[in-house]
Amino acid sequence: MKAIFFTIFILFCGASLHSQNYDFPPNAQPGKCYERCFEYHKKFTWKEINCDTLAMRAEKSKTKQATIKARQAKIKLTKYQEELKDLGYKVEITGKLNNQTIKAHHKYLKRQKRNKRKQERSQ
Repeated sequence: MKAIFFTIFILFCGASLHSQNYDFPPNAQPGKCYERCFEYHKKFTWKEINCDTLAMRAEKSKTKQATIKARQAKIKLTKYQEELKDLGYKVEITGKLNNQTIKAHHKYLKRQKRNKRKQERSQ
């Protein structure tokens, strides 16, 4: 009986560790605003911003230039997701930054770093 409970406990612990969520910043403080910072050559991070700038960004996003920039960013992310999928990562090509894309991005950066170290050692 103890073995069954222990096995179930281990399974639940493993599931909770595996289910990381990148939708919210770690240790977020109430009353502060955060923004996703996604760069193609760095790990995904959260940046604290002034909450007043959110209202200004909403007003700016209505302009034609902002719309064009947003579409270009979506196209660029779609191409990156296609590249990750071609490399064998499990990613849905949506053009939006989601948990699958972030996890695949981190794995891709880790693989690049490992390959770079292997090349340096072989020289």
